[in-house]
Parts: sequence; C-alpha cells; structure tokens
Amino acid sequence: MSSDLTEKALEHAIANDELELYYQPKVSLLHGRLVGAEALVRWNHGDRKAIAPDLFIPLAERAGLLQDLTILLLDKAVRACGKINAAKAGLAVSMNVAPDDLESHTISKLIAQYLEQGAITANDLQIEVTESAAMGNFERIRDDLVQLSAMGIKTLMDDFGTGHSSIDRLSQLPFNSLKLDQGVVRRMGTSQQNLNVVKSSISMARELRMTSVAEGVESAGAYNFLIANGCEEAQGFFIARPMALDTYLAFVAEEPYLAGSPVGRVHQAIYNLMYFRKCLLDATFCRKVDENDLLPSVMEPDSDHSMEHSRFGAWLANSREQLEGYQSYRELERPVRQLFEQGEVYMEQLHANADDARLNELITSFDKQFGYIIQLLHELERALLLNTKQHF
Repeated sequence: MSSDLTEKALEHAIANDELELYYQPKVSLLHGRLVGAEALVRWNHGDRKAIAPDLFIPLAERAGLLQDLTILLLDKAVRACGKINAAKAGLAVSMNVAPDDLESHTISKLIAQYLEQGAITANDLQIEVTESAAMGNFERIRDDLVQLSAMGIKTLMDDFGTGHSSIDRLSQLPFNSLKLDQGVVRRMGTSQQNLNVVKSSISMARELRMTSVAEGVESAGAYNFLIANGCEEAQGFFIARPMALDTYLAFVAEEPYLAGSPVGRVHQAIYNLMYFRKCLLDATFCRKVDENDLLPSVMEPDSDHSMEHSRFGAWLANSREQLEGYQSYRELERPVRQLFEQGEVYMEQLHANADDARLNELITSFDKQFGYIIQLLHELERALLLNTKQHF
C-alpha cells in the first residue's frame, strides 16, 4: 500500500466526498437488454489515478471506518437510484457490503428507513455479499439477509466459485442470485473442466431457484456461450466498463442492446419450457408415490406460474423487435399464454386431489399445446440458423 494511503487520508476522503461510485452495467442474457448495474467504489485521491477498493477497504476495516464508509456509499447509491429511475424505470443498482455491516444490522436498518421514506422501492437496490464472507460468517449475517429478503430486497452471492460453499448452507441463506466469479468465467475457455465448472454453476443456480450472473465477460465468444448454456445475466468489459453516474445515465438513455446469439436464446427458451413441464411431472410423481407423504417443495415446483414472470416470458416479450419478422415467433404468444394457464389449472387440480382421469385429461391437453409450441420454436431455430425469414 502506498505510504500516502493512511487512516487519516481515508477519514479526510470520507469527510470531503472523495469516494465515488462507478456503475458497471448488467444485461439480461435472456434478451440482451440492460437490467441494472453494480456500484463499485473508487477513491479519487488528489492527483492520483482513482484508487480501487481492494487497496483501501482493508484500511477502512483496520481503522474502524467501515461503517462510516458503508453509510456514505449506501446514501450515494440510493440517490443514484432516483436519477436512474428518472432516466429509465426498472434498472436496479447492486452494491457489495461487508459481514460487519450485516451483523450490526446497519444495512437492514438503513434500507428500511429509505423504503419508509419512499427514497427507493425494493426493486431499486440489491445487496451483494462475497461467497467467502457469506460462508465464513454464516451465523453472523443470516439474520440481516433474512430481514432484507422480508423487505423485498434481493441479495446476491458475489464471487461464487472462489470459496468453499456448502450446498446445504447456501440453501439456508435467502440469496436471489449467484454471481459467477470473473476468474472462473475467464478460465472457462482454457479447458473442458473449467467450462464444466461454469455450466454446473449455472445449473445449480437454476435448481436453487436463483438467477445466475456471470462477471468478467470480456469476449463475444464468452457472451454467446453463456447465452447458449442458460446463464441469465452478465457484466464485464465486453458489455461495458464501470462508469461515472452521468456517463451511466447517458448509457441508459441510449437503450443499449447486446444481440448475442438468437439461436442460443431460442435453445434456452426450449429448455425453459421443458423445465416448466418437468416441474409439473415432478409434482405428479411425488403425489403418486405417496399421497400421504407429499413434499411441499415439489408441490410448489417453481415461481414460473405465469408467462409474464417466467424466463420464457422474459425472452418472448423482449425479443419482439428482433424476431417479429419470423412467422413462427409471431404465432407463439397465444399458445404459450394458454400453456401457462393450463399449467396453473393442473397444479390447482393436483392440490385438490383430482382423480387420475381428470389429471390425464389436463396433462394430455397440456402436452398437445406443448408439442405445438416446441414445433414453432424448432422452426424458428432452423430459420435463424439458415438466416432466412419465414413467409409473412
């Protein structure tokens, strides 16, 4: 550490507003559009180049300044949320916090105040905790994470893949997203084993009903691979570098779109639809094995009960501009909406202990609709592969 990075200099920086948040955009890989940004702190120290947090956060911890720093940065993030919302609604800001801030309930108390004051909504702000911090301080931070979840604040496990997460412990913390560590993402092109680590992490996030977010995406190849393998969000230099708030607001105003592989996205749409069907069958199988010993978790298979809130629905709604020239795409919305409605009715009947004849009637109708939709998606996939538009 440089000799001029002292506790006194950091105290001065906090008091004189030398710490600034930069915003690194995140995009949805389901459709290529902006979904928010991670707020990253930089210290504008005199004539020096901006100082990265790994150089001064340890200093703040040793000096007992971490809570002051957290309060300052959270306030900046909240004020930024207001400006970002004015530019475009629906974009969240996430920021990383330390275990001490969670254990002391600093974070949950401050956010509760901001929510009560109407300074933010629960959808505006997200909280990140590194994997090593989460697993190393499990008991200390769990209460605050639970409180944040109860407020509707989403929490993200950052740098996933660098620590030693216990799956059982991970499932006990109310994280909404797993952020794949940038080193893990960058190494996926070096060997099949590293590639499989990324694929298995994406799969695990899905099974834990969490969103998978890839950090360190620095090439078109990585971006398209992540799309094709079901990762849901990404950030990295290929998308955009961290930027000051005014620059980020201008970036938002441009409504950026990172196309990526439309074939990969259709492939994932097919997988997501098949996963929806599998959830219904899992629930049915559980009931048939022993009606008196149901697994409640299986009987509530997923949050994707409506098309609007499903992964498939997100892709369908946000791909119109790029795909509406394809007839098979234009024919999708009505049967897909009906399919999700049929799935909801099926689960209601399963909960109501409908007889086998009724369930067979419903799943047969569901499968007929399902088969038609898969056919349309295959037609769209082929048309995109051949780069031809179907007849209008």
